[in-house]
Order: sequence, then C-alpha cells, then structure tokens
Amino acid sequence: MDKPEDEKYWSSSATKGFDFNSEENEYSDEIFGATPWQTAQLSKQVQQQQNIPQQSSPTSVAHTKLSVSLSSLSTSSNSSLKFTVRQPSKQCEITCKLLSSTVNDETVSSPKDVVRSIFLGMSYDLSCFKKLNDKIVLLDEAVKFGDSDVICAVLLFLQKSLHHLVLFSLLKERHVAAREYIAILEKQKCFKEAAMLCTELQNSKEATIHLYNSCLREGEQNLQLLLEQINKNELKNLKQIEVEFEVIKEHIQLLERQCPIAGSRSRPQQPEKENDRTSPFVGKSVSVDNLVGSSLLSTLQYCCRYNWDAPENLLASPMGLKKTFRLTERQFVWNAFIGRILMNEDPIQILLVKGMFGAPKISANLSISRILEIASNLNGKPNLFDQLLPLTETSEKRYQLAKRYQRHRIVIDVLISNKDRISLLQYRDSIDDQREIDYINNTLRVSSTRWKN
Repeated sequence: MDKPEDEKYWSSSATKGFDFNSEENEYSDEIFGATPWQTAQLSKQVQQQQNIPQQSSPTSVAHTKLSVSLSSLSTSSNSSLKFTVRQPSKQCEITCKLLSSTVNDETVSSPKDVVRSIFLGMSYDLSCFKKLNDKIVLLDEAVKFGDSDVICAVLLFLQKSLHHLVLFSLLKERHVAAREYIAILEKQKCFKEAAMLCTELQNSKEATIHLYNSCLREGEQNLQLLLEQINKNELKNLKQIEVEFEVIKEHIQLLERQCPIAGSRSRPQQPEKENDRTSPFVGKSVSVDNLVGSSLLSTLQYCCRYNWDAPENLLASPMGLKKTFRLTERQFVWNAFIGRILMNEDPIQILLVKGMFGAPKISANLSISRILEIASNLNGKPNLFDQLLPLTETSEKRYQLAKRYQRHRIVIDVLISNKDRISLLQYRDSIDDQREIDYINNTLRVSSTRWKN
C-alpha cells in the first residue's frame, strides 16, 4: 500500500467520491436516489416511448434524458388542452372534514406512548381521550405498565372526566387501580367515596373505617348524630364488622357521657396554674372546653381530677367508666395517677396495694422509675418519692434514683447498708442540708458497722 503522503493514495479507493472539479461525473448514468436497476428500467421506458435507439454511451443517455424532460415540459406548457375546475359539492366538503378528523385522530399518540411519556416525565396530553373506550384502554395500559405514579396520573384524569359511579364500575374489575384510587381519596379527605368504592370491592372492614373517618372529619359538634346515622343506615349493609361496630357503639356511649359532664359546672373552680399544668411525658390536660370528642383515657383523667369520689351510677364516675368500657387495671391506675397528680393530690393510695404477706407493692406492675419521672415533672409531693423509692428492685437502682431526685436520707441509708464509708463521706461533703449532715456524723460516730473501706 502507498504511503498516506502519496497523492495516488487518495484515488486508490474502489469507490471514488464526488469531485466538483472532475469532468468524469458531469453526466452520470444513474439517477440520484434510485438503484442502477431502476435507472435502467426508466431509461428503457423513455427510449421506447420516444422511439429513440438505445445508446451505450453515458453521455448520450444523459442527453436523451435531458431532451425528453425538456420536450415534456414544453409540451405541457404549450398544450391546448383545457382543464375544467369543478366546485366541490356539499357532500364532498363533509367527506373532507371527516377525512381530516380521521387523519388527526390517527396522528395522536397511542395510549401506550402516552403512558410511556408520563413515566419518562415528558409532555403529554390526555384531553384527546374523549371516548369511554379510549379511556378504558388508557387505564389498562397504565395498569399493565405497573408504575404507581403513572396509574395515579391516569386516575386523576378519569376522576375529572368521568362520573364516580362509572369510574367505580371500571375499578371494580381492576383491583390494582382501585387500591391506588382509594389512596388518592384518602389524601383528598373524600372518605365517603372511598367507603363506596370499598363496598363495591366487598371490603366491609375498610369501608367501615372510612365511614368512621368521614364522621370524625365533619367536626365535634354533630359527631354523635353522625355516628348514630351511620350506625343505623350504612353499617347494616356491611358484613363481618363486629369489632368495628363495637368500637363505633362505644364511641357513641362515650359521647353520651361527655356531653353531660362538660355541661355540668358543679366542679370546684381551680386556679389557672393548676389547670394548665402539663408535662412532656403526659401532654396537655383535658379541660371543659375540649372534653367532648376527646379520647376515653383523657376523659378518665378528667373525671379522676374533678369527680374522683363520684358514685358508680353517675356518668362522671371513674369507676363507672372503668366498668362500662372494660378498661384494664393498668389503664385505670396509670390515668388515675396522672389525674390525681394534676390536682396536686397524693396518689399513693392508687399506686400501692398489698402483696404477699401484706407487703406493699406497685399496682398493675407499673414502672417505679417512670412514675417518679412523671411525678418529678408534675411537681409531685416529696412523700411520694419517700414511699416509692424503697420499693425498687435493687439497692443500686434505688441509690441512683434517690440521688437523681435528691432524697438524701434514702441515699445515706443505701450507703450505710453497703458499708461504704468513703462514699458516705464524699456524699456528706456534697450536700448542704445540715440535718442530713448531722445524721451522717452520728452514724459514723456511734455505729458499730464494720466498714469496707
């Protein structure tokens, strides 16, 4: 092979490129854009029509083509034939409009292309899907594609363009799209429509939950009336909702108690500071203004604060609430303890019960550390700490809790029981209570304890 610097190298290719300076390509025997076979056939037809003998020279073939083209142009320009132009009839205009609309519909992207455009984040137009069959095909393509965002986009379009009964009939046979549409309705707070769709899907429990949420969404003023209406009407047509039905029934019973309790003003007026006492571990306490619509346990706290001694036959009785709604001992004791602490009362009678051999123990197996933590945040009385700390499981834990809440006497007794003289001296130097300091000095002076250090 020649070197690239040689000029013959550039013209040694089997296929030579077009050169404007070359005269060899001035007349070509091939027509641009046609194969050699098509060129030969066209040349043969032209020669037969004009009775021109076939020539083998490329130059003559090119001249022949040029002459034929010129002759045809001159013939057409100088022709004496006259073409009559007819006005289109009305039927022809209607046909043209139909054809144009058909062409426009055919140029619109298919549902599959639209679904792909939605997935890729490209621009798309759903307004072209006007017929119900086209919308069904679009929904089926979105479900077949399997992407949640694509299905949601199509469902939002169908929600605006179809009646909800027609849409529900389509979703009844397409459970994947139905689940996505229920999630959309939940975010839009359309709980009644979600309940209708769940009923169409024969999901009674979820339909009951959506009906319950719709009542809670309406507001607290008519909540009891709304619950009674769905209890009498909608819930009768649903099956296997025993648990949900019982919850709604108990909520109605609770509202029947809350309204009279909030309406009665027989409780003694408490100072504003005590009414506003709160804790990050408990939350804001319930007042008369927000009692109606509050939870069962919040209602129990309210009744323990202001109606602790009420008989069981009264609506505001804490024991009556416990028996009516079948509260556990742990639920009752915990909320009663918080209610009495908020009233600055001593809850020790609620927390302590007699155990084996008459020894006191914590009721309902509540955590002592948790009780003391809440009592500290709600400014409980000191005697509560003194009575609960000795009931801790180990002396080490008792020592840590007593030191945290500054119950010096309990800390000193733990150190004496552990025979730790050095720690006792260090603790004496860290406190300022002269009474406790004297107690430590007397213990070190007269005690016959054999110290470990």
